[in-house]
Amino acid sequence: MVHKGDMKILARILKNIEAKQGTVNFKAPLVVAPPTYNIVDELKEEGDWDVLQKYAGFEFDDNAPKSSARVKYENILYLERPGCNLCMGNQEKAEKGDTVLATSTRLFQGRVVADSKDKKGESLLASTPVVVLSTILGRTPSIDEYKDAVDGINLTKFAPPAESIKSSNF
Repeated sequence: MVHKGDMKILARILKNIEAKQGTVNFKAPLVVAPPTYNIVDELKEEGDWDVLQKYAGFEFDDNAPKSSARVKYENILYLERPGCNLCMGNQEKAEKGDTVLATSTRLFQGRVVADSKDKKGESLLASTPVVVLSTILGRTPSIDEYKDAVDGINLTKFAPPAESIKSSNF
């Protein structure tokens, strides 16, 4: 995750899925690194951090930091220490040969996931809702699943022009 807005989108998607299905279960790991400690404090004040904690299988603890970089992941939500984590390819990486779907644009070859002897590691860029839903579903969401999950979220004000775009140069 990159911005506070991404964290809020995650919390709202979890709420929407919980309202529809009663609970949320992950079929792939979701690693979330809030941008800053200040953002974590704001999310706590706004009630979104409680939702994230409810579904987190791991939450960072500055009083008991990890002793080594994680190289194996379970199908849970990881609330990592604020700042850069997998996005920067710091010490932690996905398992060799994995396919990683991420919101970060820092997906250079080998940075987040290395090749295994059997499969090339892949880093794919997607929107926050697509990444979140893919970890819950274990696959890319259908358009209906996407619409249900983002209900009530103002993702963008962009709309294509009503008139078709034509170039007069051709």
